[in-house]
Amino acid sequence: MLKGSDFGAEIIPYNARWSHMVQHINLDTNVAPSSEPRMPKTLLPYSNGQPLTSDKVQLIMRWINEGAMNDYSQVAFSNISAKAFITNQASDFIAVVNLQNNFLTRLIKVGTAPPTSLASPHVIIVDNSGRYVYVSLISEGFIEKYDAVTYERVGRMPAGTSPAHIVLTNDGRFGYYSNFDSSPVPEVCVKMFDTQTMTVLDTISDFRMRQPHGLRLTHDGTLLLCATEGSEFLFIISTADNTIQQFVQIDPTVPPNGNGTNNFIPYQVAITPDDRYAYISCLKSNDVRVFDLISRTFIQNISVGLNPLAHEISPDGRYCYVPNRNSNSVSVIDVQTRTVIKTIPNVGIQPHKIDFTADGHYAYVTCESRTGSFVHHPPTGSSIPGTTAVIDVWSGHNKIKDIEMASFPAGICITPGLGN
Repeated sequence: MLKGSDFGAEIIPYNARWSHMVQHINLDTNVAPSSEPRMPKTLLPYSNGQPLTSDKVQLIMRWINEGAMNDYSQVAFSNISAKAFITNQASDFIAVVNLQNNFLTRLIKVGTAPPTSLASPHVIIVDNSGRYVYVSLISEGFIEKYDAVTYERVGRMPAGTSPAHIVLTNDGRFGYYSNFDSSPVPEVCVKMFDTQTMTVLDTISDFRMRQPHGLRLTHDGTLLLCATEGSEFLFIISTADNTIQQFVQIDPTVPPNGNGTNNFIPYQVAITPDDRYAYISCLKSNDVRVFDLISRTFIQNISVGLNPLAHEISPDGRYCYVPNRNSNSVSVIDVQTRTVIKTIPNVGIQPHKIDFTADGHYAYVTCESRTGSFVHHPPTGSSIPGTTAVIDVWSGHNKIKDIEMASFPAGICITPGLGN
């Protein structure tokens, strides 16, 4: 339990169903998933292992569901200082990973969706103080706020149709979110909200702002950049008065009327630490486009893998890591030369989003794992587990670990959430 395994923790306090140990001793898939090898281990084949009686399995599950406490009533894996919060979109959990040992230590249930549907936690962000966590429920249409220490839900607000990306101001007082709405009469806007009262304060709208997803604030907090998938524009918004300063087509072939071409589909925005350049991933044209924030023009296209999604620039501004969803790889861009210097293969199935530790030593890559079988012991009687890969940046951009968790890891934010 304390040493874990090659794939992370064996026990997740308060969640016996997703704890690996339970999956290997359980036979009843109505209670929890069941995995090979069967434990307790006996002679080969492992599937002939001696099963525990159901009452003993239930005893172990009850102990885990009550916090896996020790003899002093201390909950297992508490008081973690360095952690990553990861949305598990297809199982309505926020996974909490201890960065000191890469253990999955909690699965926080989100939303109020009935058992037959999903709230679908999509993007997650931690404020710069590491105190509160905000998550968008893209199917349920809400944004929720959690205490980053106790994991209690402390706020919840209706957020319109398909709230997607969230960014926070440096002081954590306000936030912005996009409505990724593809309905016949869509919301074409970005909204500002008060993080204390959890209420919408302002709406920034334009008829060309179709299907906004990627948001990013400049580090000085003066500009908000928004990438729109439907119209294929980059919007530059002044945070002083929430007015649109400019909107630029992602490519010269994009029509100015906001209809888009479906040839580029800009997904996410990352900004260099000096606030000079913005990098925009385009999942259809398979490239990252560099935007000069001084001249307000696109200056270069960098080819990467298939369907790049939510990329990130390292804290020192040296690298841009790009998850290529349909290539199962990560492209490493040298920010100074604007060239791909390495492609990390076999990161996982459908890599989705990147975040770096504060010192830039490690990058974490969420992998949707919606198809295929990447986990070491895929269980029966459950949704497909997902993985988050750990990459050692300083040792040549090499993957060193896979952390198993619940279904469809998507958003990730390492606390504190510097860089919005």
